[in-house]
Amino acid sequence: MNKNHILLIIKQSALIFLIAVTAFSALPLLGTFDVHAASISASGTISSDGTKLRKKPSSSSGTLSSLEAGMVVTIKEEVFTSKKDPSKTRWYKVKAGGKTGYVRTDNIRNIVYGSERGVTVDELNYRTGPGTGFKSRGVLDWGTEIKIMLPARVKNSKEVWYKTKIKGKTSYLIKKYVARTTAPEPSPKPMLKGKPKVAKALLSNPTKGGKARYVYTFNSKNCKRLFSVTGYSGVTTPQGMAFTGKRYYVLYGNDYGQRIVTYSAKGKRLKATRFSFSIGHPNGITWDPKTRKCYIFKGHHPKIYTWDPKTNKFGKSKTPYNASGGAYDANTKMIYASSKPCMFTYNVNGKFKLASAFGRCDHKFWHSAQDCGAGGGFLFHGISGRNYRTVNYLDVYRISDRKYLGSIKVTMGEIESAVVGKDGYVRLLINHKSTTDYIWKTPLNIKDLQ
Repeated sequence: MNKNHILLIIKQSALIFLIAVTAFSALPLLGTFDVHAASISASGTISSDGTKLRKKPSSSSGTLSSLEAGMVVTIKEEVFTSKKDPSKTRWYKVKAGGKTGYVRTDNIRNIVYGSERGVTVDELNYRTGPGTGFKSRGVLDWGTEIKIMLPARVKNSKEVWYKTKIKGKTSYLIKKYVARTTAPEPSPKPMLKGKPKVAKALLSNPTKGGKARYVYTFNSKNCKRLFSVTGYSGVTTPQGMAFTGKRYYVLYGNDYGQRIVTYSAKGKRLKATRFSFSIGHPNGITWDPKTRKCYIFKGHHPKIYTWDPKTNKFGKSKTPYNASGGAYDANTKMIYASSKPCMFTYNVNGKFKLASAFGRCDHKFWHSAQDCGAGGGFLFHGISGRNYRTVNYLDVYRISDRKYLGSIKVTMGEIESAVVGKDGYVRLLINHKSTTDYIWKTPLNIKDLQ
């Protein structure tokens, strides 16, 4: 074999390898899914021949190409070049004929927007344009669901807003206080025959939110008291509870002292762990079997603290939005987090990557968000009202379609946490001001809701 033959074989092998790599790279990645991977966009048609696709949002900018009437373009963003609002001061960033540039908004018609949705995570002004310099049209409550039409910004500004429609008028909300949500999946109508009373009450006429509806009551007669968790070593307030099936991890503390006390499944106190640093006011705790760690939620704050029960080491993490508590769901393999305005779901990877968000029901009275529980694809959100030491509420949501199923009144004391055991029953950590704190087993079994 001469030198030329060897070189030919090497070239052919390299070409085959390059083709194989290119083909493999074009295949979809299996097992990966991100609800926010798709960008927000719209489509529209060019209104007249000779419309200029420009390099920048300005009539004096260079031209990339001329577009024909009726040509369909993808709209990626709306850009304001002035605080005035006529069409000649607004541009669309578009993709047309393989090129991306800018077209003035009055040159595009028949616009069709996508189905992206979001929920507000704070009280927000909605304005006539994408900036605080534009006039406010009003204020949206936190937890308000909206349809996102397009990203929008002012020229030369990096601050992104969302274009939406509120009360029939096009308005703009700042992006950083809007969480994008996933499209709800349809859920089959449940067969109520043979269901216990509490399941029937929850599954009858579920709603997407809005006004609260009270469907059942948990009290000392229909709930079973399991064991006492009253205080430990001078730190007397239980704030949250995690359950592995074999161990309970009960979080205690206030602004000046914290502990995690481990109990057996039957309530035997096994050990107490002192925090290696102060976290302020702890509010909730959950255990993730994938990372084998507990996640500790600081009340109404994005900070998350981690604790490894095996090594007794503490660490830190965070969520994108404030949370009052969180709970792992073995059914969906996700962590749910609760806050006053919204509910959030996170992928289980220890980094709290947002998967979806949705608003809460309105109880029409002042309340505080407590810890939450999860299991079987359901989220249980604790709510305390004015008389929080005596009457609390447990809001029940179905994650698959974000349906609010109803609220259960709880009369045993303040709900600090709700977890689901392997038997399917919901357990409540109840805190009393002057009496014994207990873990209670409720008559609600998530298997009855499925």
